[in-house]
Amino acid sequence: MKTARVPIPDWPTVKRSAARLVGILILVYLCYLVRQIWLPLSLAFLLAMILDPIVDRMESRKWSRVWASAFIFGSFLLITGGLAVLVYPFAAEQVSTLQRGFEKYFPDPSHAGLFTSFRHMGLSPSLAHAGVAGVEDAKASVQHSSSWLTDFGMSLASNAIWIVIVPIVAFYALRDFHLILAKALLLVPARRRDLVQTAVGEITGIFGKYLRGLLIVSLLNGVATAVLLSVLRVPGALLLGIVAGLLYSMPYIGALLTLVITAAVAFVGGGPNMMLLAVGLSVILHQIIFDQIVSPRILGGQVGLHPILSIIALLVGNLLLGIIGMILAVPIAACIQIAVLAMIPKLSQEIKIAPPGDGSTDTVSSLEQETKEEHQKAGTTDEMHTAVNMAVTAIEEASTKEQKTDL
Repeated sequence: MKTARVPIPDWPTVKRSAARLVGILILVYLCYLVRQIWLPLSLAFLLAMILDPIVDRMESRKWSRVWASAFIFGSFLLITGGLAVLVYPFAAEQVSTLQRGFEKYFPDPSHAGLFTSFRHMGLSPSLAHAGVAGVEDAKASVQHSSSWLTDFGMSLASNAIWIVIVPIVAFYALRDFHLILAKALLLVPARRRDLVQTAVGEITGIFGKYLRGLLIVSLLNGVATAVLLSVLRVPGALLLGIVAGLLYSMPYIGALLTLVITAAVAFVGGGPNMMLLAVGLSVILHQIIFDQIVSPRILGGQVGLHPILSIIALLVGNLLLGIIGMILAVPIAACIQIAVLAMIPKLSQEIKIAPPGDGSTDTVSSLEQETKEEHQKAGTTDEMHTAVNMAVTAIEEASTKEQKTDL
């Protein structure tokens, strides 16, 4: 009869394991205590990861990494500040014009005064009551939004230090990106390093392409909005186009806010008929053409995600994290897709379809395969990652030799 023996660890082993467990628990508890710092720091390192390929290409053109990083951040600050200085006077003038136009149509903001103003426009009593209800609801929403914005502003002011710290951390993380990566790889087992480096490269590529796609979609939306409202002769069409482009970075929500602003400006500028026409065409432009066709195809195509999956990701992101979830939904979904393809490689293989009655064979490559091939192309960043891996291996070999010498 065979007996099974259960190995009993000796006391020093038990003591080391217990000390390690206690150390891990203390570290987790400390991380929990300072949990508010992880999101801003994560954003800073994510920004550095996204900008790293650009700096790598600039380095290949004989730029110093420090000067390349400084040039990127400095250019962003100068462009943002310059646009703000140029747009502010025009925006202030348009807001004043809008206010004067509203006072012209509605000199008495009371309930009875609004009803009288709508009746003077030739609306029936039922439509006038509906108009009064709409204006009052809009005023209530504006007041609610103002209180929300006040609370948000106070919260932002209390965390204003992060507005300064995040760019600074991102700059230093970008400057020393490969050194930080090399230090981190030293903590990873050798057999897992290729996987970790590949994951870093994939995530960097996905978020970079997503931001590029979001910039393209926002620019197209702003131009299309400005052209449409200019054709309709809506006042401030150029400013509304700029606002629409900026707001469209918030999927769906941005388009809805643009629609409300457009309705108000069109009403003040041309009355109910212009408002109805502008709102109707804006709904077609934003909610149908951009939200359902242009945005899923461009954003999903940039990260290799099918348009259906892009829409599902946006809906799930909205349910889980609201606006922030919608902004991050597509690139996170693309990262999940890459992980699934890594675990199930057959999903990334070519599919050959022969149409009935056709002797030829059409090859349909999935978007997932195209993304994989694109990411596998050798580039400057891949060469830098190879150099980092070689440096880490050399450090480990030198450390191993020192240990053998000491023995």
